Amino acid sequence: MPRRSPQGQLRVVIALLLAAHVAHADDRAEISSSVFAEQRAGDKGGLVVVHPQADVGTDIGKHVSLDIGYSADAVSGATATVYQVDAVTAATTFSDTRHEGQFALGFRGRRSSLTFSGTVGTERDYISRQVGGTASIDLPGRNTTVTLGYSHSFDQVCDKDNADLMPLERRALTGDDECKKSGLIIGKDIPGTTIWHDISIDTAQVSITQNLTPTLNLQIAVFGQIIEGFQSNPYRRVRVGGNSPQEHIPDTRDRWSVTARLNRYLPKLHGAAHFNARFYDDTWRVVGGDVELGYSQYVGNSLLIKFRARAYQQSAAAFFKDAFFYETESTAGEYFTGDRELSPVRSALAGAKLTLISVGDEKPVWGLFDKLQFNLKGDLLFLLPVAADPLSDNPMGIDNQFLNGGNLIDGVVLQLGLLGNY
Repeated sequence: MPRRSPQGQLRVVIALLLAAHVAHADDRAEISSSVFAEQRAGDKGGLVVVHPQADVGTDIGKHVSLDIGYSADAVSGATATVYQVDAVTAATTFSDTRHEGQFALGFRGRRSSLTFSGTVGTERDYISRQVGGTASIDLPGRNTTVTLGYSHSFDQVCDKDNADLMPLERRALTGDDECKKSGLIIGKDIPGTTIWHDISIDTAQVSITQNLTPTLNLQIAVFGQIIEGFQSNPYRRVRVGGNSPQEHIPDTRDRWSVTARLNRYLPKLHGAAHFNARFYDDTWRVVGGDVELGYSQYVGNSLLIKFRARAYQQSAAAFFKDAFFYETESTAGEYFTGDRELSPVRSALAGAKLTLISVGDEKPVWGLFDKLQFNLKGDLLFLLPVAADPLSDNPMGIDNQFLNGGNLIDGVVLQLGLLGNY
C-alpha cells in the first residue's frame, strides 16, 4: 500500500505477541496481539495502533498446505492539519479500523516449493486486494537457493471529489466526509462529495542464497515495484503562498532496491556475525541506503542474545520543499508534499534481543508445550538533523518541522513475545 512506508517514524512501540499451535502434528495455529504507540513533541500529534492477528494452517497430504489468516488494525491519534512553518499549533484527531483476510496455498517438492497467496483488506478510506505467488528451488548440492516472487494489488483510495479543480485549488478530505463501499468491497462515489481512485501495484523480487563455506552464507536480493494511481495523502494540506490546498504528488512511481546479507557462524564463540547493506532508488529521485551490523551469541543451549546497529540516509524527493520555501517561493514545479518520508532523512538504530528457549525432552514444558520460546526486544531510534538547503538560513527548517523537539532519542521499540509449540 503506497501510503504505508517502511522508513523511520518517531515512535514508541510496545508489542505483545502470543502464539500457540494446535495439537495436530501437521496443523498450525497462531494468535498474536501487538500495540504500537507514537508520540510527537509538543502538539505535533501521535499515533496508537492495536493489532490482533490469527493464523491457521493445515497440511493436505505430504505435499500441499493451506494457510488462512485474519488481522485488524484499530488506529487512533492526531496529526497536524497543514504542512506549514507553524504547524505545531493545530492537530486533528482521527480513528479508523482496518480488517484484513489472507490465504496461501502451498505445494512442496523434494527441492522446490510453490505458493499462491491472496489478501483482501478494507478500512474507512482504503481497499486493498492482492494476489501473488512465490517459487523457490534448491539447486543440486543444496548450496544454492533461488527464490522468485511476484504480486499484483488492485487497490482503491477514497478522496475528496475535486472535479476539474487545478492542483492549487483542490480541497483535502476530512473526517466528516463519507466514503461508501458496495457489497463487493468496491468503493462507491458520492458525486460532489467523495470519489474513489484506482491504484495498481506490481511487485517482483528475486533472491539468491549461497552457502560459501560451511560457516559463511551470502544472500543477494533485488526488489522492484511499479505503482500507478492516486498516491497523495487525501487528508494532507500544504501551505503554498497564502493557500492550503491538498497535497499533490505524481501518480506513477517506479522503485527498486538491491540488498546483500552476509552471515558468518563463529564455532569457537558459539555465536554469529551479521552484515546487511541495501541501496534504494526511485523515479521521484529519492535515493537511500542503509548498513546494519549484528551479532548473535548463545549462552548455554537455551539463551540467545542478539545485538544490532543500523545507519540509514536518504535524499528528498525532487518536488519536496521545506515548508518555509513552499510559503515564500511556491512549489517546485507541479507537485508539492508535506510527507516527511519524502524529505531528507538520516537515522540510526541500536537494539538488542534476548531469546530464552525451553524444550520439553521428557515431559511438556508447563505441562502443555513441546517447546516454549520467550523473546524480549528493545530498539532505540535516532533521527539526526539533515539540512534541506545548506545554503539557506531558515531557523524553522526541516529539523524543527520533523524532529522530535530536538531530542536525541527519537523513538523506542519494546517487544515482548511468547511462542509455544504443542
